[in-house]
Amino acid sequence: MRTSLKLGVTAFAATLFLAVAVGSASAGNLSINNQNLRITFNRLEFSAPEFAMIRCPVTVEGSFHTRTIAKVAGSLVGAITRSRVKQEACTNGTAASFNGVETYNGTTTPNTLPWHLTYEGFTGTLPNIATLRVLYSRFRFGIRDSSAVCTGQYGTAEDNVTLSATREAGGGITGVELVVGRNEATLFRRDAGFACPARGTGNSQGTVMLLGTTTRLSVTLI
Repeated sequence: MRTSLKLGVTAFAATLFLAVAVGSASAGNLSINNQNLRITFNRLEFSAPEFAMIRCPVTVEGSFHTRTIAKVAGSLVGAITRSRVKQEACTNGTAASFNGVETYNGTTTPNTLPWHLTYEGFTGTLPNIATLRVLYSRFRFGIRDSSAVCTGQYGTAEDNVTLSATREAGGGITGVELVVGRNEATLFRRDAGFACPARGTGNSQGTVMLLGTTTRLSVTLI
């Protein structure tokens, strides 16, 4: 092989390598169209064996720290700064977010906000991301079932609930749900009644919007 041909092959190989490297690097981040978000659950369920399922509408609001998120599992990417339970619409009991405003067990809850959002990963094959997963942690809420068997606080420092956000081909987030098997909350303290489950599970599907709008959150790969 002539020297000029060898040089040409070498140059082509180097160019191809750089293109792949740049492509891999550019696929290392996620871009969101707005840092502020609202998640609405029309019926967030809390259940445990031999315990009446409590259902309440719940809305949480928060923000991502930046509009660019590195795909690094375990990295802190945002915070929940507001959580509200529509207590008058609960069934089989009632619940309260520990947000310093709502009433629980006859008194105003302490404020445990902000709660953490941590990037966990995604499903699908790049560049086609099907779902994004974030960990929801540091939360605290109280429940009281309608029979007054249990009035207790749930949510410990070790609890991590996984939220899975479904992403359409154009990048829009069409919904969010709690992942089965990663949706448990641990009893922190029983405040009244004679028995509270050691753990309960949360189940719900919700919507994700940009805060103060009806516009979907959108996530793209960059």
